[in-house]
This record gives sequence, C-alpha cells and structure tokens, in this order.
Amino acid sequence: MEIDDNRDKGYIAVWMTNEEQKLYDQSKLTSLLLNKAESPKCKVVFFLSGSEDLCRNTEGLLLANLKNA
Repeated sequence: MEIDDNRDKGYIAVWMTNEEQKLYDQSKLTSLLLNKAESPKCKVVFFLSGSEDLCRNTEGLLLANLKNA
C-alpha cells in the first residue's frame, strides 16, 4: 500500500494491490486518514489494482483514441 499525503491539495491518495484490498477495510482506513486532516473538505481517493490484463486494455484504449482522433 502506498499513501500519498496531498492534504495541501485537498486529498490523500491511497494505492492498493488486490491482496491489500482483501486485508483492509476502506471505510476504516478513510476514517483514520481523515482524523489527521485539518480541512473538513479533504478527501481520500483510492486507486485499486484490477484483475484484467493491463497491456491488452491499454492497447485497446490507445487504438480507440487513435480511431477517434
């Protein structure tokens, strides 16, 4: 898990692997992180690993973008 503290920009970014998603409760983690935030407008943003083939999906996305350009 990687936590990027960007409270000065209004958010805290949390990067989680598939295994970490099973181990940690996002609601509890959000509460813990927001307890340390001074601004009530601060948000916690989760970036979660997926289970699909990244190369294949990226290739499809790039081809679709080229087609629509």
